[in-house]
Amino acid sequence: MVKLNEIIEWASPVLISPRKMSLTISLSRRFFVFELMRRAVKAIEDDPYLNFISLLKNYKVLGKFLSGTIGEFHRDRDDLYFRNFFIDKGLYGLVKQDIEWLAPQHGHLRVTITKRGLLIYDNYKKNQFNVLLITSHSGTWVPAYAEKKLAMDKAQRYREEDIDSHRLYSRLVLDKAGIWIDNKKSRFACDVNRTHDKSIYRDGQEKWAAQIWKQQLTEKEQDEIRKSHNEFYFTLAQLTDTYRFNIIFDGHTMSDAPERPALSFGTNYIPKFYMPIVKSMKAHLAKLGYSPVAFDTPYYGGHILEWLQKRTPDLFICSMEINKKLYMSPDRSSVIAEKRDKVAQDLAKMFDIQPDDAT
Repeated sequence: MVKLNEIIEWASPVLISPRKMSLTISLSRRFFVFELMRRAVKAIEDDPYLNFISLLKNYKVLGKFLSGTIGEFHRDRDDLYFRNFFIDKGLYGLVKQDIEWLAPQHGHLRVTITKRGLLIYDNYKKNQFNVLLITSHSGTWVPAYAEKKLAMDKAQRYREEDIDSHRLYSRLVLDKAGIWIDNKKSRFACDVNRTHDKSIYRDGQEKWAAQIWKQQLTEKEQDEIRKSHNEFYFTLAQLTDTYRFNIIFDGHTMSDAPERPALSFGTNYIPKFYMPIVKSMKAHLAKLGYSPVAFDTPYYGGHILEWLQKRTPDLFICSMEINKKLYMSPDRSSVIAEKRDKVAQDLAKMFDIQPDDAT
């Protein structure tokens, strides 16, 4: 990985060398330029967000991206540059919807947006308890060229999507502190919680979907879709290198198959040192009225946590599944906003554990 100081050291001779374009700079002016660059480096190092943005621009993996406050994008949400930035109108509509939802209370927060629908919200606060929240399946957007080849229609996909997971979990960061990564692309287009080679589902790959495609994607279409997978893990790597998090939390929802609990923590990749904390969180949620709260039922953690655990085995990483019966209509065709918001409010208290929260 190229460090920020290495980038500056590489760039600075170009800026001040008298051999470049016959440029001559006096010793005092060279000192002045170096001093400006030193201050710029210090400002970036003191502000992790600036460091993060500088790395994104340097590596160019994300291509063009937008960076600003939620309030600024809310102001510009109908402007031509914002509408045309995204791959298609469907994705633009989802992002606009979220910006309008968040702007009234969180307009001051910074957000970075990619044209493929990855959004990174920044509420990081130095010297506080900071969460890296991931809602990797919250999106329902499928690119038009892929959607016409899917065997499942929107209503069928809706039953397996993590509907409104971004609204269920986001308060862990918005009301507290940290960074939130939200992905608007549907798992049926690219599942970033699978390995790269399994990120585009094959027929029969998932137990709940025997047939995914009625027409196969071309190699070019598959390559374009998998760019989302590359973007996600590149961004996750830069965030974990740039910021210091107390916990990384991967938020999901699950269908209400028989014997499934109300809530379940995925613990397979949690270092044993942190298990007493997770047990206290489990007990705390049980006191709030959720029953049962389980471990690893039916999921113990996906590829995202496995990737993080291999990369940084000492990190406190955890996942959760919320049963859709807690916030959706009986036929699971729609969200009941009041129930959803009550669950979100309770989840925001998840880390407010007390010494007497028993296992």
